[in-house]
Amino acid sequence: CSFFLFLRLLFPGSLGRVVMLVLFLTLMFLYTSYSANIVALLQSSSSHIKTLEDLLHSRIKFGVHDTVFNRYYFSTATEPVRKAIYEKKVAPPGTTPRFMTMDEGVIQMQKGLFAFHMETGVGYKFVGKYFNEGEKCGLREIQYLQVIDPWLAVRKDTPFREMFKIGTKRIQEHGLQYRENRLMYEKRPKCSGGGSNFVSVSMVDCYPALLILSYGAIVALFLLGLEILMHKREKILQKLSCLRHENYK
Repeated sequence: CSFFLFLRLLFPGSLGRVVMLVLFLTLMFLYTSYSANIVALLQSSSSHIKTLEDLLHSRIKFGVHDTVFNRYYFSTATEPVRKAIYEKKVAPPGTTPRFMTMDEGVIQMQKGLFAFHMETGVGYKFVGKYFNEGEKCGLREIQYLQVIDPWLAVRKDTPFREMFKIGTKRIQEHGLQYRENRLMYEKRPKCSGGGSNFVSVSMVDCYPALLILSYGAIVALFLLGLEILMHKREKILQKLSCLRHENYK
């Protein structure tokens, strides 16, 4: 305020008003740009977690699809990071292991700060069912299972070994295996929302804030009345003390 008052004194008349108007508009645009930049940073998805070690040291909770294979694989893992994930995030001491159904895991993942281990071919169907368009853009994948492609078993010293080898390579190179996988398994949902997801806010959502504001206004009025009463009391006491002094004189 003192700065704008100084401008009014420095530029009196209409020139001062024009300068103040330009400065007000400039500050308003700067504030709007700064706020929009902050909102864009908050809405952008984080790429901080890229490995299992990053996931282990993060605040993200961890769940596993409840299957017989997953229970055996996670409980018998010997690799240090995977073993630590099972002991600290999946089945901490004194708690129930976080094995859950596909619906529960995907819903928890939608709420945020939750990682869910699942078969992507089946899991992406549930992702498409529960996730909004903007939420699909924030999905990230980390390979957890240490598995290799299946092998074909043939008889030792068979003359067809080279034939099977060449045929398998041609199936992979010509894209036949990829085509069958696309037909059998669900693809990852396309991100068509551009990473933005806007939620409309109603009066019901603002009810706690309005309630706090109302309570604050009531308390402020109460304190104001108390201050007025105290001020009047002090004035009365001052008048009484002045009358006493005059009587003594």
